[in-house]
Amino acid sequence: MIDSEAWVLGHEAWDAFAEKHPVLGLKRGSWPFHNFLRLHRQALVGHDAIRKVRGRWWIAHAVRFPAAAFACATGVFGQAEARA
Repeated sequence: MIDSEAWVLGHEAWDAFAEKHPVLGLKRGSWPFHNFLRLHRQALVGHDAIRKVRGRWWIAHAVRFPAAAFACATGVFGQAEARA
């Protein structure tokens, strides 16, 4: 069973993440989220932290996204893994 309440809009999850981790120097908003996805989309999808909804927008898992985004932002999930 999928817990639909655990999924939120991607840019909202991004804003909360950026606000919670000011030391990373990330900006809030849909464009910074889009730019982050350009580099880390595959890693985030691979860890089931984000999903594309009907080819339109991204949703993020409220628990998995912050951990996966932090790993991406700090280099734990590198671009080599994202390409795999």
